[in-house]
This record gives sequence, C-alpha cells and structure tokens, in this order.
Amino acid sequence: MTARETNDSKDSLRLPPMTRRAQGFSMILFFLAGAVLTWVVFGNPLGLGFLPGRTSETATPVSEKPATDAVLYQCPMHPEVIESSPDDCPICGMPLVQIQETPAAEEGLPSTDREILYWYAPMDPTYTRDEPGVSPMGMKLVPKYSDAAEGSEEGVIRIDPVQVQNIGVVSTEVRVEDIARTSRTVGILDFNADRITWINIKFEGWIEKVHVNYVGEEVKQGQPLFEIYSPELVTTQEEYLRALEYRDSLVKSGRPETLRQAQNLVQSSHDRLAYWDITDEQIDNLVQRKQVQRRLTVMSPADGVVAEILSEALEGMFVKPGMNLYKIADLSTIWVHADVYESDMPWIRAGQPAVVTFRNDPERESRGKVLFLYPEVSRDTRTLKICVEIPNPDRRLRPGMYSDVVVQGPPVRDAIVAPQSAVLRSGERDIIFIDLGNGRFEPREVEVGIQGDGNRLQILHGVEAGEVVVTQAQFMLDSESRIQEAIAKFRQRGSARSGDPAPGESPAPDHQH
Repeated sequence: MTARETNDSKDSLRLPPMTRRAQGFSMILFFLAGAVLTWVVFGNPLGLGFLPGRTSETATPVSEKPATDAVLYQCPMHPEVIESSPDDCPICGMPLVQIQETPAAEEGLPSTDREILYWYAPMDPTYTRDEPGVSPMGMKLVPKYSDAAEGSEEGVIRIDPVQVQNIGVVSTEVRVEDIARTSRTVGILDFNADRITWINIKFEGWIEKVHVNYVGEEVKQGQPLFEIYSPELVTTQEEYLRALEYRDSLVKSGRPETLRQAQNLVQSSHDRLAYWDITDEQIDNLVQRKQVQRRLTVMSPADGVVAEILSEALEGMFVKPGMNLYKIADLSTIWVHADVYESDMPWIRAGQPAVVTFRNDPERESRGKVLFLYPEVSRDTRTLKICVEIPNPDRRLRPGMYSDVVVQGPPVRDAIVAPQSAVLRSGERDIIFIDLGNGRFEPREVEVGIQGDGNRLQILHGVEAGEVVVTQAQFMLDSESRIQEAIAKFRQRGSARSGDPAPGESPAPDHQH
C-alpha cells in the first residue's frame, strides 16, 4: 500500500459516522437497482422469486393479467362520456356515476337474466331495436325489461331506488283536515264615510270670526267653529220675539181663537230658526235675553278631527246656503279599501272576518269585518274593491296608509288536503304522483279545490286520504312518464304499420276460418 492510499484510508476513517452510513446505504441501493434491471431484461434467469407469491414457473407478464370488474364512470346526462376516474362531465359538468364494466356488458349484452322486450336509445326513446347496438348518436342502446314494461303495471313508473334517492324525491301523506280559502291583498286606509260630518249653512251671510282655522285640529261636539252675520237671520229673530210678545198679550184677553193663532205664529217662527240649524239652547237664550243677536255662532255637531276646510271659511268671506265649509271626521273607526281578484270573488261575502296589518308597524294587527263589496269590477285592473272596517281607538291609523289585508272565507270541514307543491299544473290538467314504494310511482290526474294557509290545497277527486304523494322532484318523474308514453305510442304506430305485435305483446289471434 502506497503512502497516498494509506492517507486516503486514514481520511475515510476520519469521516463522521453519519457520512459513512450514507455511503453504505448508497452502495446497497446501487446493487438493488442492478438486480431489478437484470430481472426486467432477462426475465429472472436465476429463477429467484423476488415478488411475493410468484415463481419462475407461474410468472406471467403483468400486462397479460385479465381485467375483471374494472371500475368505470359515466355521465348520467351524456352516456357516451365514460372515464376511468370519478371526474366531472366535460360537457355539462355533472359528476360521473360509477358503473361496472363486466365482460357481458362489453359484448353489448345485459348483466342480468331478466327478460328483455327491446332495446332503445337513452337520448331518443322512440329509436328502438330488437337487439343491442348503437343509436344514430353513437350511444349504446339500453334494454327494456319485461318487469319494467308499461304493460306490467299500467301507468306506473319504475325508477331505481338509488336513483330515487339521488334525485331527491320527497313524499308526504295526504290527510283529512279543515281548510278555508284565504285571500290576500293590499289595502288603503280611508275615512269612515258613516262618521263624516259636513258643516254648511242654510242661509247667506258673512263670516266675521273663525274659531277653528286649520286642518287636523280635534273638535268636540258643541265647540264653536265660526260666527256669522246674516240679515235674514236677524229678521227671523225679531219676528220670533214679536210673536212671543203678541201671544203673551192675548193670554188674558179671553179670545181663545186669537190666542191659538198667536201660538201658531210663535211655533212657525221657532221652527224656522230650528230649520236653519239654530240649536234649542241658542233659541232659549234668545227668549230669556229678549234681544236679537247680530252674529250667530255655528257649533260642531260631532266629535272628530277637522279633515278639510274650504277657502271660504275665512273671516270676512261671504257664504251662500249649501256651501260646505268644514269636514269633520270621526277616526274611532276607519275603513280599508282593498282590491281582490276575480278568482277570489266567489269566496268573499259581507260580514266575513278580516285581518289587517301594517308595514310601518309590523306588531300591530287589527281585526275587523268586510262591510260590503262594490258593485263594479275595474275595467283596468280586473279587480273588485271591498271595504273592511277596523277599530282605531288610539287614533294612530290615518287615511292614506297602506296595509296588508287577509280575508278568510268559510271553512270546508273534513277536506282531503295535500301540499300545494305536490300538484303539477300544466294549464290543461293537474297531476299528482302517488308514491307506491320500492321506486314505483303512479301519475294521477286530480281535481283541486280551494287553497288554504300554509300552501295547503284541497283535492276534490283523484286522491284518497292516507295515500303518499310526491312533493319534490316531480318534474323528473313527469319526464320519465312522458318518455314511457312516447315509447308506447311510437311502438303502437310501428306495429300498426307493419302488422306485427309490439315487443312484449302477443300476436293478434287469427280469425280466419
């Protein structure tokens, strides 16, 4: 050994222990790689069993291992899309569904011993064949089994229970309950027309003093509104006082006929003042004072709020008989005018209870009743206006406010009730799907009645109490029903043209003798 080799050996001994172990591990990996390469190139020339469970006598190339039960994934909407991994469909983005590719399926044969009536295209059910194949769209034909044919259970749709769960079918039981027609609409508050008082006069004159001069002021019965001077009124007061004096002068005259005529004259003067809305208190005051009043004070005849004042009700203005000067409204009760659709008209009657709520005060709820229905339907909105009366004890409700009105009609006792979502309405007919269990569904035409609270619907005919109806995913069932109907009609037309029986049908008997 030379001096250089001796130094290298000494240097290697001076390496750290970790470095020496790493060098040894690298040498082991080098020898293992060489052994694997020899195995691949020469096919185990030494007959060594490197792989567990394999010997040189039974060894077979990995590529020659038969593929059994290979897992594949297919798009439910595009059957031509088949992948080996659970990705999304590149066309519609739906998750691929796992399928089993068995040897029988690879040959185009069904993976079951069920009797097959015919084969059809999954995207065009009217394309049918008597043997497996490919549709014009390049899709494999799907078998139609005898136990799933339309004739096996007429009108019943069969769906795989797993698929039923995947599409989210939800069912509920039909019950017997009391139901009432509920009409919902929007109303506008207005004055109670029965509690509005118009202040006017029956003689002409000049307003000389005004006591109430702004809208919104609350007034009480007997409160002064304004004072008016009328020459005609002054003349009538004088006539009344003279008639009283003349009657009193004839009391001791001993002429009863003349006294009776004087009494009639007093009564006619009194009635004339009363017809002009002069109160009894004002007439008594005139009699006691025996002095004509130049100005007459007009009083409020009722309690309420001044809703309107005409421009003529000002000091110094000349007014004529019949002119409305003040509008006084009693707000202890208020009316709600609401519009209802023509379809709700048969269910609304006068006297029915109504609930009125307000958007500016959601916690407030007023209960009243329908007073009357207006006689004419609006030509523009095709709605009928109704009037609802509600109490307003705190005077917080004001005319012009918006409100929500709910009118509840008379209840129908012991009605067959189903959720509104269970009914498919096409405009021509109403369909409900009956859940028969085990993936079987029966479409049934029904006749519906009134709609109640909580989206409940009365069923007049077609469904019995206790039956289970589908409330979600009916559109998928309706699509399947239409597909089956289209297949049946197509095959019937084809059989009629060819004279041969449709798949699954027996040939027509020979009537020739």
